[in-house]
Amino acid sequence: MTGESSPSAPPPSAPAHPPSSACRPKRQTFSRFLRRSPYGERRSRAVAPADSATHAHSGSEGHTRKRRGAGANDLTKRRESGIAHVRTMHRVRLAVGEFMRLLSVELFFVMIVLCYGVFVTVQLTMADETLLSYKLAIDVTDITVGSILLLEILLKVFAYGLHYLRDVWALFDALVIVISFVLGVVAAMGTTSAVVVKILRLRVILRVLRVLVVFERVKQRSKSMNLMHLNKGAITSPVEHVLRVLNELRFHPAIRPSLRDGLDFAIDAIKNNRLYDANEDLLAVEGVDNDTQNWLRGEVLRVNDTNKVLPDADDDDDASSLNRKRRRSSLGSSTDIEDGDHRNGVGSTSSDGSGGRGSKPQSPHRHHHEHSLSHANRGTTMRDLLPALDSASEFELQNLLQGLSSWNFDVFRVHVVSGGNALCYIGHHLLRDAPCQALNIESNLLVNFLLEIQRGYIATNPYHNAIHAADVMQTVHYFLIQPELGPYLRPLDRALALIAAGVHDFMHDGFNNGFHISTASEIALRYNDHAVLENFHVAQSFLVMKNSDLNVLGRLAPDDFKYARDMIIQMVLATDMAKHFEDVALFKTNILSAAMDEGAVLVKSVGDKKLLLKMILHTCDVSNPAKERETMLRWTDRVVEEFFVQGEMEKQLGLPVSPFMDRDTIVLKKMQVGFADFIVSPLFSVWAQILVNINSVAYRTLLSNREFWSSLSEDFKPHMIKDVIRDLGVRRQRDTLTQTTIPEEPVSPRSRRSVTNMLLGTDDG
Repeated sequence: MTGESSPSAPPPSAPAHPPSSACRPKRQTFSRFLRRSPYGERRSRAVAPADSATHAHSGSEGHTRKRRGAGANDLTKRRESGIAHVRTMHRVRLAVGEFMRLLSVELFFVMIVLCYGVFVTVQLTMADETLLSYKLAIDVTDITVGSILLLEILLKVFAYGLHYLRDVWALFDALVIVISFVLGVVAAMGTTSAVVVKILRLRVILRVLRVLVVFERVKQRSKSMNLMHLNKGAITSPVEHVLRVLNELRFHPAIRPSLRDGLDFAIDAIKNNRLYDANEDLLAVEGVDNDTQNWLRGEVLRVNDTNKVLPDADDDDDASSLNRKRRRSSLGSSTDIEDGDHRNGVGSTSSDGSGGRGSKPQSPHRHHHEHSLSHANRGTTMRDLLPALDSASEFELQNLLQGLSSWNFDVFRVHVVSGGNALCYIGHHLLRDAPCQALNIESNLLVNFLLEIQRGYIATNPYHNAIHAADVMQTVHYFLIQPELGPYLRPLDRALALIAAGVHDFMHDGFNNGFHISTASEIALRYNDHAVLENFHVAQSFLVMKNSDLNVLGRLAPDDFKYARDMIIQMVLATDMAKHFEDVALFKTNILSAAMDEGAVLVKSVGDKKLLLKMILHTCDVSNPAKERETMLRWTDRVVEEFFVQGEMEKQLGLPVSPFMDRDTIVLKKMQVGFADFIVSPLFSVWAQILVNINSVAYRTLLSNREFWSSLSEDFKPHMIKDVIRDLGVRRQRDTLTQTTIPEEPVSPRSRRSVTNMLLGTDDG
């Protein structure tokens, strides 16, 4: 028995005395827990004595886990209690804020302020002796009203936070109320201190300030109540509901003054229907020259003369007489829409210059031609109506048409090889298969229509001719075949987009809308100065289609015809530069924002599809700066030549010469950089975000061309463009010969010169 241990004896490994405080497990406190882990993922661990085996026992571990679980539950309860408290306070603050904005509460405080204003005014008119006799009543009234107004301030600060005091009048009102209340209490208690008596004299000044605050508060309260409660009945339109919400937010006490200014701007834009209009703010960009600003004002910006001050009658006499003289001269020389027939005949070529342009603008308008209708029969084909091509030209043309899906398609080469019939060949190649099936027409009807449209373009226009129409049609085709747009475009939509591209400048006379409006031409009078040429182009195109042998829409069902006509009209009207900024803003808001949210182009409605097709045609119409360098320069040469023709006509008529249309003063660098920055780049930057190929090819080319123009000297003149084109052509031929290992032929010293040196005028050859 001596070797057996007593049952009451402690285990051999157990210490003889209780563990010291240094070895005792640490107590798990709530503050320590919060410091280490706010959400309870980590818990404090008890520190066991190193020489103890008792705390390693399973029973002790279970006890420790229970303690930890109890601590976690306690933390969870505390956290939930805190969250519930915050939510309760939030609900209380919202309820107090709603209560303070009630109409009855607003009226109550307005009446208090008005009555006290009358009371203060009466005090200011009373003598000091009279005031002393009514001192008790005045003090009680001051303290009572001050308490009520102080309670209002406290409730608003509680409901809206310190944001309420960011308003200058609210802060001033609060200070006046607090100081007046304190001085009123001191005056009611009575004092003999000379210093306090002098301070109490400030109550007179404070009373005057209270009157000023009264009037301001009444004005603000009445305005807010009128806007907040005037239309609480039936709302007649969504815009009224939007304005009501914005006005209520505008006068919310918690709104910062800076945000209030932004709300004022938003309300004004909605009320005046100027959400998508561009204005003079666009020109507030550093570095925009005067010529570019004048061009934007004349061609793109909408003039908002709502707030324009009318001049005095005496000051306007001289100007009106001068305008009458100009109007009489311009009416005698204005565009006659019934005279002249300068159509692009079959097989004719377009001059690079302005040769053939008369001394006054001509505009062809007779769309019914006996010589064209004689070919409108069921058995005709493209080759029956066009001059025959030799085998080499036919072979080259077919090879060129195989590249219609390329961004760098050479439309000028097609124009030369086809004998001046690029629009017919390109249009027929793009429309002959699926689009013809969607339109339910035969190929010969399509051929007749394309020939008639090509004849409507004036061959002597340097820019607005059939080559431009063919180029826009091919560029539209490039957009239509992008995989991101494929799911949303039916064959009918593709056919309508190509037709709209072909007719978008039909019968253009080479003068812009501003010229027609200034000269009061017949088409300007007909279309009331609104999108003059665009309305004219689409109207004349549909007049062509009134002939059954030329009506490419005549086989459509009634609903499809209505849809097709509306779509073509809207697409052609979208080429009006006056609608550029409005349509770009809509495109960003509706199409781009949805594409960014969904990660792909998303067309939800017919309106979205119409906007998409409108932007495609408008983008293609101004896409010349995004084409490869040589093609871009060819179009630039044609554009400025057509500009100069209009500028010379404006000089002859005594009109101000439009920006960039004076041959003697034009700065080509400014024109091209400004056009790229304000018109083309905003369009292509949007497309580059939703179409991969536009981003990788077209947009990069545009940026490269923009840098090209920016790097030039301002002394670079339009006549130098042909030299640059010639040098680029020589370089292209040299590269081609190098790739085919054919010995390089010697070129002239002029061709060897650096293009950059020639442009900058530093070459020595």
